[in-house]
Parts: sequence; structure tokens; C-alpha cells
Amino acid sequence: MDFEQLKETLPDAKPQTFLQAILSQPQEEDAELTFSEEIDEQFVENCKFLASPETISETDVEHWREQEFLVVAQSLDGDYLAGTLEQTFVIPSSLYKEDIEQFDKQLIDFFIAYENKEITSAILPKEL
Repeated sequence: MDFEQLKETLPDAKPQTFLQAILSQPQEEDAELTFSEEIDEQFVENCKFLASPETISETDVEHWREQEFLVVAQSLDGDYLAGTLEQTFVIPSSLYKEDIEQFDKQLIDFFIAYENKEITSAILPKEL
């Protein structure tokens, strides 16, 4: 996917706008990441199921929602990609808070940098 070209079409930096733009594009069947509106709901359910002091809580999610937090993608390994208006989060499937990777980039800028191999993540695959 050409994220740089996609960025030119985005009217704002909201995660929901980013996800809608992605979903309007043809999806690769063998892609490392799956983009879907349902992933956010699954993420919240997993937070409830795996609730512990060490994992992301519903309260954490509610706090992030104030910044328009939205989970937009899931990796083949079950890890999550989410964003707010100003940050991108790479969240391991374990939901352990201490393992979350935070990047001070809007989702579209994160994906451009990731595609250009400018992002180092211990969680995500080396390439999309």
C-alpha cells in the first residue's frame, strides 16, 4: 500500500479517518497486518478477558479514547496497532502495559516511516 499517496487524501489526522481510507483500498490477502473496524471491539473484549494490574484496563482505553484512540490493525501474531491524534501504539497480544511501544507519530506518518524502514519495533515484523 502506498501510504505516502494515501496521506495526500486524508482530510484530518483522526484514526477513524485513517482506517476508513485504508478500508477503501484493496486489501492484500497475504498481508502481515489486517485492517478492520471490528479489531477495536475485539481489543476491548480482550482487555476485559485478560484484565490484571499488569495489562491494559478498560480505564486505560477510556482515557486514551479522549484522544480519539482507535485500534486499526492486527498482525498475524495477534499484536495490535492503534493510534490517537498524535501517537501510534504497537500493543503486544499479551496486553502487558510495560511492553507497549509508543511512537510520537500520527498513524499515517507511522506507517510511512515503517514502510521506509525508519521504525524499529520488537513486536512488529521487519516489513509489511
